[in-house]
Amino acid sequence: MRKAEAGRYAEAMLRSGIVSGVFAGVVLWGAASAQVSAQNNDGTWTFAVSGDSRNCGDFVMPAIAEKVKAEGDAFYWHLGDFRWMSQPDQDLLAMMPGGIPLSKHDYQERAWDDFLTHQMASFAKLNVPVFLGRGNHETVPNMTREGYIAKFSSFLDMPKIAEQRKAEGSDGAPLGPWYDWVERGVDFITMDNSTHDEFSEAQLHWLRAVLDRDLAPNSEVHTIVMGAHEALPHSTGSEHAMDDWEQGVRSGELVYTWFYDAQAAGKHVYLIASHSHYFSPDIYDTSYWKQRTKNVVPGLIVGTSGAHRYQLPKTAKKGAKTMVYGFAQGTVHPDGSIDFAFHELSEDDLMKAKWPNAPAEAVHECFVHNGDAGGDRKD
Repeated sequence: MRKAEAGRYAEAMLRSGIVSGVFAGVVLWGAASAQVSAQNNDGTWTFAVSGDSRNCGDFVMPAIAEKVKAEGDAFYWHLGDFRWMSQPDQDLLAMMPGGIPLSKHDYQERAWDDFLTHQMASFAKLNVPVFLGRGNHETVPNMTREGYIAKFSSFLDMPKIAEQRKAEGSDGAPLGPWYDWVERGVDFITMDNSTHDEFSEAQLHWLRAVLDRDLAPNSEVHTIVMGAHEALPHSTGSEHAMDDWEQGVRSGELVYTWFYDAQAAGKHVYLIASHSHYFSPDIYDTSYWKQRTKNVVPGLIVGTSGAHRYQLPKTAKKGAKTMVYGFAQGTVHPDGSIDFAFHELSEDDLMKAKWPNAPAEAVHECFVHNGDAGGDRKD
């Protein structure tokens, strides 16, 4: 991250209320003085991505932040579901002062700020940029689309996003939950399929314009990475994806076809989702897409940032994992191709990164249990 970019990132953290006082001064000092390079000597560079940090994310996300910083990843991309919202997350409850009752209303009043102070602040203090995607738990009443945009506006108008909006001529348009930014020839596209009215005509129109620019003869984009909360239809994770509603199937099939066409035109294309609480590679290597396309688009599910972990579907490919926490690291090569590897966290990682008021027994409980019946860790 260049000095100017780091400074703008720290200022965004201040505007959002994530950092304040002495901590703010530390962040701003680090942003002004740090000269961080995420590019290796061989021309490769890396980024990190995962989603679903409800339930135990206050214990898991600080450990992800530490790893992302230590590995020199350019940024962290969160694909949605920050807090549980339908009922209190166990990590938040564990860090409450003893004996203080917490009603559902009280919990929902403090949940989003808890996400900022116990998850996003872990990245802010390390000067690691974070890009946010919207998940279905960010739509639980009384949170609205407008409320989401207002609460997380500093993330939705990060310097790189603002620069991209200006380049696309949309800097005067209202902020929204879908956006893109270009980094070293890679177009990172954040889409919103958190509600059953998506993908809407407005979002599809925007995406088509983005892809047309990427495919233009004078485009410097060689790679396209799409991140969305739910996987597109007909994946190995179709039991919990856009297959669940009619418009999701129709619009999701269209979006997949557009990305496939971009791949056929010579671009490197990758599709990333979370929503299902496990890690699963090669998710579009299914009979449906193999019968309809020559080469399926590479994709993965990585919903491993703290949420209650699910059992793997029977269709999951080799390398899929559950009852794990961690993130996928993408290594971008000079030719634009990207290799993805899952970086699993240990209980020791969580313990070393935990907040001072996080009880060790609660961290252990989240690490060992917090999953479907019969899925407890044995190690």
